[in-house]
Amino acid sequence: MLLCDGKNGTKRIEGGCILKRIDLLSIIIAIFFLWAIFFQVDFLEIFDLKIMDFFYKIRGTTTIDPSVVVIGIDEYSLSALEVEGDTWPWKRDAYGKLLERVFEDGAKVVAFDVSFTEAGDEESDSYFASTLLMYENVVLGTYLINDKEVYLSYDKRLREMMEQNIAYVDYAYKMDNFKALGLLNPFKVYKIRPVYELFATSAYSASYEIGALDADGIVRRIPLLVLEEWSRENAVSSGLFPHMDVLTAAIFSDVPSVDLTIDLSSKQVIFNESSIPFDSSGYMHLWYYGRGTDVFSEIPFYDVMNGKFEPGTFRDKAVIVGYTATAKGLYDLRITPFSTEEAGVFVHANAVENLIRNDFIKPFTPFNNAIVFIIIMTVVVVLSKIKGRSVNTILLSIPVVFLIFSYVLFLQRTYISTFYPIFAVLVVGITKTLGDFLRENAEKRKMKEFLYRYVPDRVAEILVGSGELKLGGETRNVVVLFSDIKGFTSRSEKLAPEEVVAFLNVYLTKMSEVIRYKYDGTIDKFIGDAIMAIFGAPVAYEDDIERALNCALDMREALKELNKELGLDLDSGIGIHYGPAIVGNIGAPFRMDYTCIGDTVNTASRMEHLTREVDAEIIVSEEIVKRTEGFEFEYLGEYSVKGKSEKLKLYKLIGEQQRG
Repeated sequence: MLLCDGKNGTKRIEGGCILKRIDLLSIIIAIFFLWAIFFQVDFLEIFDLKIMDFFYKIRGTTTIDPSVVVIGIDEYSLSALEVEGDTWPWKRDAYGKLLERVFEDGAKVVAFDVSFTEAGDEESDSYFASTLLMYENVVLGTYLINDKEVYLSYDKRLREMMEQNIAYVDYAYKMDNFKALGLLNPFKVYKIRPVYELFATSAYSASYEIGALDADGIVRRIPLLVLEEWSRENAVSSGLFPHMDVLTAAIFSDVPSVDLTIDLSSKQVIFNESSIPFDSSGYMHLWYYGRGTDVFSEIPFYDVMNGKFEPGTFRDKAVIVGYTATAKGLYDLRITPFSTEEAGVFVHANAVENLIRNDFIKPFTPFNNAIVFIIIMTVVVVLSKIKGRSVNTILLSIPVVFLIFSYVLFLQRTYISTFYPIFAVLVVGITKTLGDFLRENAEKRKMKEFLYRYVPDRVAEILVGSGELKLGGETRNVVVLFSDIKGFTSRSEKLAPEEVVAFLNVYLTKMSEVIRYKYDGTIDKFIGDAIMAIFGAPVAYEDDIERALNCALDMREALKELNKELGLDLDSGIGIHYGPAIVGNIGAPFRMDYTCIGDTVNTASRMEHLTREVDAEIIVSEEIVKRTEGFEFEYLGEYSVKGKSEKLKLYKLIGEQQRG
C-alpha cells in the first residue's frame, strides 16, 4: 500500500502521494530507458529485437519473384561427387563446370559463399581460373583475420604471400565526406584473407562474413563495409571494402565496382540511382521475406554441374553458391527470425535480394527513438494525474495501440524501438491502476468505518459498492426525526454522573437499534439524550416517510419497554418534518461528520420541543401528512415556530390505520 507521511507523525493515503510516486517512477524509468536507448544496452535490446521477430511471425512469408537463385552444396552433391572420386574439398574444375552451365543459361552474376584461399590441383585450378576470366561476373567470397596478433602468428612466408596478393584493394569504396569516418564504428578487421592469387586476378573477391550477430545471436543485419586496418597501416588503400553481397548486387545492377561510392556523412552506399543506408556500425538491417527455402529456389550443385535443371532457371538471375543445412560437416547454419537452422547462403540470398530491390528495414536512430519515448512518457505522466477507471483503461491501452502502430511502420520497412515505450507505459500504468485500486479500497474501508456509525451495515455496503455517496455535500429532500426525553435534564441532576452515562448508553442503544436496524434510518447525531435521525440520506427509498413514522411509533414502544425493565416512567417527544436539506461531510479536516443541516432540520427540532406544550408525543408537519397514507393523524392547529415567518399546520401521529 502506498503511504505518505502526514503531519504529527500520522500516516494516510492520499491521491497526491501516489501521483508523486508515479511521477518519480516515470522520471526514473525515463532516465534509465533513455540511457539504454542511446547506448543500446544488450540485455534490454534483446527484448526489442524479439518484438521485431514477433512482427515477422505475424506478417509471415512474403511472396516475391526473387532475382536470386541458390545452388546448394548439399549432402546429395557431396555424396554423388564422392562416388565419382572427388571427395571434399572438391577439385576446382567442378566449380568451373558449374559456371559454364549457369552462365550459358543466362545468369548475370555468380557469388561463391565458399573459400578459395589455397592452391589446389594445378590443372583443375587453371581450368577454374580460365572460366573465371571467360565469364567475368563472378564474386569469390573469403574470410577475415580479425586480430593483428593472430595475423602475426602466421608463418612469415604466408604473410608475405598475402601482402603481395592485393588485387582485392581495387574494389575499395570511393568515399565522400571521409572526415565523418571518425563518427562511425564500422566492422573492423586487421586483414582480409585474399583468395588464391590465380583466382584473385581473374574474379572479384570480397568478404562473405556476416559480422557481429545481434545480442541474442540472431542474424538481422550484415555489414555493407569492412574496415581493414592493414591497408591503412601500409597506406595501400583507404581500407573500406564492400561486402560480397554488395559487390554481387552491384554487378547484377550493372554498377561498375570501381564506381561504388560510400557517403560517410549521410551513412549510405550510393548504388546506381538509389542509395542503401547503413547504421553507425556500417550494417544494413535485413528485411526477411521468410525462411530461405520458402522464398528462394535451391538447386543441388551436382545437378547444375551436370545440366539437370530447367532451361532458363538462371536467366537474368544472381546466383549464390553455398553450403546448405544438409551438408554434414560443412557447418554454416545461422539463426534468423524464421529459422533456428538457416543455411548462411540463404542469409546472403536475402541480403542480395534486399540490395537489388532497395528493400531493407530502416530503423529509427537512437535520437529519434528517444524523442518518441519522451513524447509517450509525457502523455503517460499527464494521464496519470487524471483519476478514473476510464483513464486507467486508456493508459493501459497505449501499449496495444503503440504495438499496432509499430507493426504498421514495420510493414513499411521502418522499425521504431517498441519495447522501451511499451514496458515503461505498462509499469507506470499498472502502478497507477494498482495505486488507484489500493487508494479506492482504502477510501471504501474508511467510508465503511465512517458510515457504520450512522447507517445500518447493509446500507453502508450498498453505498460503498455503488459509489453513490457524495462526500462533498448535496441538497436533497429528507425526512428529519428529532427525539428527546421530556424533563431528563432535571432528573439527571439528581443522579451521579456514572448513572447518567450508564442510562444514556442503554437508552440510546435501544433507540439506535430501532432506527438503524429495523427501519434503516441514518443516525445523524446524539445531543445528550436527544437523537437526530434522517430518512432519505445517504440512500433514499420510496417509503422514507412511512419508515420514519413507523420508527417513531416503535421508539415510543421501545421506551415503554425500557421503563418497565428499569422501573422508570420516562416520556419522550418526537418531531418529524420533510423538506430539502444539505447533506454531506461537514467539519474540519481532522474531524468531519456526515450530517444534515438547513431549515428542515431546525423545523423538526422546534416541532419536537412543542411536544411539551401540546397533548402529543409525536408531532408531524403537513408536508408529512400530504405525502403518506395508511396512518391516522389528529390536527393540532397552526403554530408559530422560531425561524418561520408563517405558521405551520401540525398534526399528532395516532398510529397506523386499522385495516378492515
